[in-house]
This record gives sequence, structure tokens and C-alpha cells, in this order.
Amino acid sequence: MGLTHKMMMEGVFHICDGRDNYATLLVGSEKAILFDTMAGYEDLKSYVEQLTPLKPILINSHSHFDHMGGNHQFDHAYMTQPEIDLLDLGLERLPVLEETLHTDMTDISRSFTQREKISPIEDGTVFDLGGMTVEVVLLPGHTPGCIGLLCRELRLLLAGDSLSPQLCLLFRESLPLETYRETMAKLWTLPFDRFLSSHFDFLYPKEIMHRFEACFDLIGKKRAMKYTFPPLPDEHGLFYILTPRDPEIGQLIGIVVKRPEDEQPQT
Repeated sequence: MGLTHKMMMEGVFHICDGRDNYATLLVGSEKAILFDTMAGYEDLKSYVEQLTPLKPILINSHSHFDHMGGNHQFDHAYMTQPEIDLLDLGLERLPVLEETLHTDMTDISRSFTQREKISPIEDGTVFDLGGMTVEVVLLPGHTPGCIGLLCRELRLLLAGDSLSPQLCLLFRESLPLETYRETMAKLWTLPFDRFLSSHFDFLYPKEIMHRFEACFDLIGKKRAMKYTFPPLPDEHGLFYILTPRDPEIGQLIGIVVKRPEDEQPQT
């Protein structure tokens, strides 16, 4: 399919693999950051080299294959310790993904097994790229160690999967809704006006978060659709739809949560 990109703001390149997966390249005057590597189907490293001569610092939003599958192309990556702890689970899922996606996962598996190339990163870590500072922000919910990147000068948040029109709290490693409510409250306090999500080519206004929050009140009160995540057929949930096409963003807004019988007590 080939990689493409769109400059969302000055120094912000949103890169797509043609499968609705996105990585974001932030370029300052002195340094660059690559946020995620998508599923690793394409030569992302060479593509990034065409966009900037700076060798990027690689930071993963979380440990799902469609966000770190291309890590093996790079020398080093950062992710939070809770996500490093989930790498074995990610590796365990690859044979299933290979079957459902009809894709050879040999190269992608190296992104999970080359642990020496991954270092933990802490909430609040700040990178100065030259004219642009980038702060790591812990946003648990989708997974325990999900992070976003806050660019204060641009008033921009790279949200990964932590803010999405179709929020997913489906997976066995996803945290309870109450934890995500706390994350949403934290998000409101952060100084950004717009945000990017990892599966959409759209610069969202912060105010759309009100619509995302409205999905919380649907749970258990409105009829939900039974939902199975196609690449991982053992991951089931309930899909609550707020609107099939929001007038402001032109997209479906909803939330997928675990079935009550699949909820696991948090330790």
C-alpha cells in the first residue's frame, strides 16, 4: 500500500501505512521524536529519513502490535514499564494475528523479542527538540501504561489510543472505566487545544472530548452491540454508540467495553 504523510502543523507529520494506522513525527530545530511505528509492514525508517535528517527518538504510546510493530527497524525505543511488562502478551498474540491478518509476523516479532533495545520512560519526562518541548503524559485506560505526548508550544496532544472517537477498553489488559474516567479528568487539565489520534487523519478540537465523555452514560443504560475485535477473535466486548456520524467530525462516536463476565478484578 505504501506510506503517505500529511503535515498537520509546522513540524508535525502524521504518517499512514494505508491500513488506518498512524505514526507521528515531531521535528524541532535540533531533535526529532517518532511516536509509534505502526504495524511494521513498510520501511518506516527510510521514509522518516526522507522527512528529516535528524535521527528520531522513538517513543511508543503502548505495546500493541499496530503501534510498535516497526520498532525492529530502529536502534532504540522508549515505553513505560507497564507496557514493557506486556510484551510477552503481545508476542503470544502474534500467531493469531498472523492467521487473521494473513501476514507474515516474523519481522514484527523482533520488535517484541529485542528487549535490550527498549528502555522505560517515566510520566513527566520532557524532551527539548529545539523550539518545541515534548512532555510524556501517562493516560491509563486502553492499556495500563498508555502515554500521550504534550507539545505545549503547539498546544497539541498526541493522544495515541487514549483519545479516540471509538474508544476501546475491550482488551484483557484494558483498565476499568472508572480508571479511564480519571484519565479523562486529567486530560481536561492539560494545556492543549487540539489532539491527534493514532487511527485517524484528523486534528480534533479539545471540546469534542465532551462527546466522548457522553459515551460513559450509555453503558448499562442503552442497548449495546456485541463486538468481537476481528484480528483477535478471543477479545469480545460491548459496543455502545453515541452517534453513527457526529456532525462536527463526521465520524462514529462510541465506546467498546468488556462484557461484565469478562471483567477481571484489579490487583
